Order: sequence, then C-alpha cells, then structure tokens
Amino acid sequence: MRETLLATVGSALEWPDMRIIERDGWYQLITPSTRSAIANEVAVSQIPDDDADAVIDRTCAEYAAAGVAFKWFVGPETRPRDLGRRLEARGFRGVPVRGMAIDPAAWTATAPADVSVELVTLASLEEYNECFATGWGERLPDEQRSTIAQAIASTRFDTFLARIDGVPVGTCGSVYKERCVYLIGGNVLAAYRHRGVYRAMLATRLARAMAAGRALAVTHAREESSAPILERLGFESMFSATVYRND
Repeated sequence: MRETLLATVGSALEWPDMRIIERDGWYQLITPSTRSAIANEVAVSQIPDDDADAVIDRTCAEYAAAGVAFKWFVGPETRPRDLGRRLEARGFRGVPVRGMAIDPAAWTATAPADVSVELVTLASLEEYNECFATGWGERLPDEQRSTIAQAIASTRFDTFLARIDGVPVGTCGSVYKERCVYLIGGNVLAAYRHRGVYRAMLATRLARAMAAGRALAVTHAREESSAPILERLGFESMFSATVYRND
C-alpha cells in the first residue's frame, strides 16, 4: 500500500531547472521549462485545515508565475479531507485514478505474437517521440527529448516502444525504485487498440521487473481507461484517488 501510494515520489526524470520541494507531509515538483503539466505536480499534501486555502492559493501562484499547468494528487492520506472540493472551487478538473499493484511473478496473461515491445534507443527515439505525441495529444518539449535520451542510458528508467509489423503503435515506461517498479505512461494509438498491445507492454515490463529483482509492480491507473483492464489481468486495487489539473 505504501509503495503504491508514494509511487510518484522521486520518480520524475530530472530536468536541469527542476525544483523539488520536500518536507514532512509535502512533496512538489516545479519545472518551468516543460511548459506543461509534465514534471509540475503536488504529489503529497497534508495541510492543516486552517492553512489549506492559503497554501492552495500560494501554490497556484507559484505555477502561474512559472507559466505552466500542474497536477495535484488527492488520495487517502491527503489533508484536509475536502481539499478536492477546494480545488474544484478554483477551477481544477479531476480525473479519477486507482492505485494498483501486482507481484510480477503472478502475471499469467499471454501477449499476442504479432506485437513486439522494444527498449527505446537513441536510434528509435524520434519514433518514440512521434508515437507518444500522437497517443497522448501532447508533444514532448525539446528539453524532455534530451532528458529521455539521458534516461535511456540510466538504470533507473526503461522506456519502451511497441510495434505491429514494424509500425510504432504504443509507448510506456518503468521507473525502478528501491522496493518496486513503477509502471508509467502506457498508451496505445487508437487505430491499434483491442489487439493486445497494452497487454504486451505490461508483459515486457513485468518480465524485466522480475529480472531486476523487484517483487512488486505498482501504478496509478485512470479509472476510465486502464484500471478496469489491469483489474481483469490480475492487478490488485489498493486505493482510489483523484488527480486534479489546473490548465
């Protein structure tokens, strides 16, 4: 439960201008160069009720000054308990998510033979970037392209590109933490859904997690899309939460 709840903490790619604000009951990223909600988030917030409005307004002002949108995770340990309502009153929109986990050794689903999932290399980085942008509707800034290139050489991150008949059809990633692997960014192009691409990307990441000695894989899955799929494939639901975004 703890690993799933804190999956995002310490999991971001490190940008040159990233500010990490961490203290007891608080974890926040501010990264102006992304020009988007990427790497701009409040992942942990436990605020006394009397201070909540002032903290929310101050936090919003920080991101407004940086000129970026940001995300605010509201989960079972977030305080005050009505923080989500306070964010909605300020125009935030919420996306329901579910914290989920699995022992990679318990994975039994088979992947279709016509889907290949490969680690992204410098040679395939542009294909990955184009597939990511098409799938998510959000093009990676030039700064993040160079950051992903650094991640390719890192042992902390795996970045994957799925193909059918050589055509890029999906992207995903893994972050290796001390006690678990955090599965991130799974996306399949609309024209290739319902062909087992998402399942194949899961199978590859879980196999690599086992090879790396991780006995736990965690993720924060969108309720409207991936959470029901993961549940059918054997993931355990740990908690429900909402990710609020202010554009």
